[in-house]
Amino acid sequence: MLKLSKLKLHNYRCFGEDEQIIKIDDITSFIGNNSSGKTAALLALNCLFSDNSADRVLKRSDFHLPKDTKPEEMDSQELYIEAVFVFDELENGEEGASSIPTFFRSLVVDNPDGTPYLRIRLEATWEKSSNVEGAIESKIYYITCPEGEEITEECKTTAPRKDLDRIRVIYVPAVRDPSKQLKNASGTMMHQIMNSINWSSTTQEKVKVKIQELNDQFLEERGVSILGTSIHTQWESYDSDTRYSNAQLRFNSTDIDSSIKKSEVVFLPTVTGKECTIDDMSDGLRSLFYISLVDSILDVESKIQKEIDTDPEHVSFNHKPPILTIIALEEPENHIAPHLIGQLVLNLKKIASKNNAQTVLTSHSTAIIKRFDPEKLRYFRLDVNDCTTKVRAITLPDKEKLADQYKFIKEAVKAYPELYFAKLVVLGEGDSEEIILPKIWNAKNGDVDTSGISVVPLGGRHVNHFWRLLNDLSIPYITLLDLDKEREGGGWGRIKYVLEQLIQNNYDKAELLKTNHGVLSDEEFNGMHEWDVDDSGILQSWVNYLEKYNVFFSSPLDIDFLMLEHYGTVYKGLLGKDEGPRLMVMENGQKHQKYIKDIENSENPCSEYCARVIDDVRHALKESGGDGKTYSEEQKKLMVWYTYFFLNRGKPSTHIEAFSHISNEVLVSTIPPVFERLISAAEKALKEKPNEDCCTRKVDAV
Repeated sequence: MLKLSKLKLHNYRCFGEDEQIIKIDDITSFIGNNSSGKTAALLALNCLFSDNSADRVLKRSDFHLPKDTKPEEMDSQELYIEAVFVFDELENGEEGASSIPTFFRSLVVDNPDGTPYLRIRLEATWEKSSNVEGAIESKIYYITCPEGEEITEECKTTAPRKDLDRIRVIYVPAVRDPSKQLKNASGTMMHQIMNSINWSSTTQEKVKVKIQELNDQFLEERGVSILGTSIHTQWESYDSDTRYSNAQLRFNSTDIDSSIKKSEVVFLPTVTGKECTIDDMSDGLRSLFYISLVDSILDVESKIQKEIDTDPEHVSFNHKPPILTIIALEEPENHIAPHLIGQLVLNLKKIASKNNAQTVLTSHSTAIIKRFDPEKLRYFRLDVNDCTTKVRAITLPDKEKLADQYKFIKEAVKAYPELYFAKLVVLGEGDSEEIILPKIWNAKNGDVDTSGISVVPLGGRHVNHFWRLLNDLSIPYITLLDLDKEREGGGWGRIKYVLEQLIQNNYDKAELLKTNHGVLSDEEFNGMHEWDVDDSGILQSWVNYLEKYNVFFSSPLDIDFLMLEHYGTVYKGLLGKDEGPRLMVMENGQKHQKYIKDIENSENPCSEYCARVIDDVRHALKESGGDGKTYSEEQKKLMVWYTYFFLNRGKPSTHIEAFSHISNEVLVSTIPPVFERLISAAEKALKEKPNEDCCTRKVDAV
């Protein structure tokens, strides 16, 4: 029932002077780019609670070295690692727990009615000395004052190692050798359990007799006898020490303790007829079986604890299991086939659901990250200004007050987890942007993946929450929205919406609403969506103005119409002889079917065609939209093709086919101006250092 709730780091490796507080859940994933500090956080836990004493020894390299400081310039340095634990049984009013008595005298409460919790802190100092590594002093304390209060010497109580051993960290590195842990070798998990089995005296005696019989049978073999006699005879001529004078060849040890050290997991014969060992497994299967073994050990320890609680006189093991085991697992996706990732994550969650376990993992795999709720993620980013790691939780809308928005954003970031690793995120309206923007970028600047750009469709919904999330993560972003002029909510409504979202994200309202005639009043701003859409000059000036905030618009309608305007010949050329929009035309008293492409360029189009244009303008601008009065005659004619290609057919497939017929040279030479400006803004954002103002924000669980 004991659970780790926070990890605090100060001057440990890449964590600098500013204390970083990392909230920990039952299962927590550390994400971020390479060298951002994820491994350092796991090693900090291992430094406190590893059952291998070598892992708990601090080195000079564990102390943070500030940027632009040479090691020889420093005389001393201090660090601390603090783990804060809570007790589920105290939170939930449960009884019969075994974790509280061990730490009862060291519990802390913030107020008289508060729930007790536990603080364990490693404090260490490094000082320059005649030793190359310097002199390092470290000690682990219980901190007996509440968080937020100054820690004095009176608030520190030495934490005995026997108490700390009740909490165990199993650290599994990214580069791992599963074979060792999967055998009953000294120091492994299997060895600890096997070595603690309470063997009955009857079993011990029977095993001893059988081993002796086996040895006797072995030695009766003539070849073995010849070899054994030779070893004994030759050794006598080399040494006369009576303790070692009688060298004998033996098939196996004569006691059960020696025998079980040679035990290991094997896989019984299958259809191949061969018995397989762990060494026969692939790296991926070994990793999976390693995690399965951890699960087995935790299950056995849970049963051991149950035996101790219910029948302490008849226990199967002379082993007192830890109260809590924290699995610190680096990059579980290594060597694992993609189709097994889902099952792997499910098993890790199952381990974390046990009363005696928690799981903390690191990952670069979007296949793993998208299977975690964003609340379980902690984002690590290296501050380029001082080369220290900052850690943040993922910011989501309020779950209670904004339930629909919370669900939308949560599912969106789960669907596009690559945004966490992007150097720049381009937020677009939908599938079309996801296809078009990378193609345009690739034609002009090379591979979008190499540039570290992620295009994330959001459907224009709740853009302010995406902005807030990316601001908190210090990831630069650009937004491309549809202007939707004359559509319901479009035009001035879309301008007003963007301004409202910027204000919600703490941009200066007075600065945003400044015009040549002063700052818009609240009354004027509230009525902006009703402004005259005919005044296209002023509307365009606001569109241009918002580009300063990296908000761009596909104008006048959406990105599909924009592409059709600039590459109409290509899109129309995709059609076969018998494809394309058609209509019935009255000629010589009879109706004939004609293709739009054969009619639209005539000097005197027929009345049926004019009616068709009016009808498709209504379809393009939708039921509650306008009549197209702000669009040119050419644009209105294009709406017939817009309806055919993008309202009656699949948008993604149409764009993909069109791009297969457009060379990069043509694409660049005829690029829509808004894309040109967007790419320039993207290039600028990629060159600039990320905004680190929000890096001062400490980790907060959602």
